[in-house]
Amino acid sequence: MAILDGLKNAVTANVTRSANKVAVNGLNNIVGDIFGVNPTNPAAALTNRPTKFTTKNLAYPAGVEGDDQQGHHIIFEILEQDKAKLKAKKGTNDIAKLKEEVENNYGTDEAGKAKRKEAEENLAVEMKRVGDQKSGAGGSSNSIQLSRNATTRISTLIALYMPASISVSYNSKYGEQEISTLAGAAAGALDAFAGRGDADASTALKGALDNMGKGLETGLMKIVDTAAPGASALLALEKGAVRTPKMELMFEGIGRREFSYEFTFIPKSEDEAKTIKEIVYQFKFHMASNYTDGTFREMEIPSMFNIYYKYKSADNDHLNRISTCALEGLDVSYGADRFVAYEGGVPQTTKISLKFKEMEIITKKQISEGF
Repeated sequence: MAILDGLKNAVTANVTRSANKVAVNGLNNIVGDIFGVNPTNPAAALTNRPTKFTTKNLAYPAGVEGDDQQGHHIIFEILEQDKAKLKAKKGTNDIAKLKEEVENNYGTDEAGKAKRKEAEENLAVEMKRVGDQKSGAGGSSNSIQLSRNATTRISTLIALYMPASISVSYNSKYGEQEISTLAGAAAGALDAFAGRGDADASTALKGALDNMGKGLETGLMKIVDTAAPGASALLALEKGAVRTPKMELMFEGIGRREFSYEFTFIPKSEDEAKTIKEIVYQFKFHMASNYTDGTFREMEIPSMFNIYYKYKSADNDHLNRISTCALEGLDVSYGADRFVAYEGGVPQTTKISLKFKEMEIITKKQISEGF
């Protein structure tokens, strides 16, 4: 009897377990159909639903950000321009309403007098505000204002492997400036009369006259050379010397830095092929623009890029930081020595070359901060 009871209990348990499994699976299917999420963790999946504020993450090779063996990688952060919206702001002219409140019958007791006084004060404040607006002190009663500022939002993050080498060039612009003899004479005279250098007023005057004479001679030779080409060359041959202009090297400014990168993509799976296609698309799309108005053919400002050199999960402080950049050039090539494709036409090799230019000029202050 005990054996039969044990067999019966075991069968009952198995039947119950199977029924529960069917019920749970059916419930999970229903939940999945309703919410469109993974029922094993519906709350987590719901939070991953994409919205207009969601940042899209693309990586090649897959998991390059967390690969301890690779370690180094580059992050390209795409900043998409958000155009500011305008709205009309109307003045809240409540004078008529406030006048009605003043004329209300509040009674003659202290409470009524206090309410009437408050209404009169409110009317006076509103009348002053409207008067200030009409006189220009407070702006127009009807104006156009920004409903929100023009901002940038992070649209996409692209993580790529570190190329074999990266470089940055800093350049200062210098140009040669010709100093005429008259300008040199004037500068020498000013130095002498101001007490700068060893020259006194008499030597400065003599030097100025000498330089003026040479300057006049040079000017006359140019006139003669125009009327009789070769006259200055003949004079130089007779004197055995050529008069050359005085040149000074002058600082003209700092150039913007440029950054170039090359990446080679070889997909190892269908998902990786899709990621590579999306990466190329994002660079192409965000460096392009659209016409804003067909009449004036204005174009929108393209997206900007932030570039970060990363070591594991942190910024690499041993490499220079980069300010916000514009993508100036993008070259895409498919195939290597010959074009080879996988099934479905997926290129076996895709290469891209990127050329960025910083939007701002890097100064000493920014260099001291790591740029």
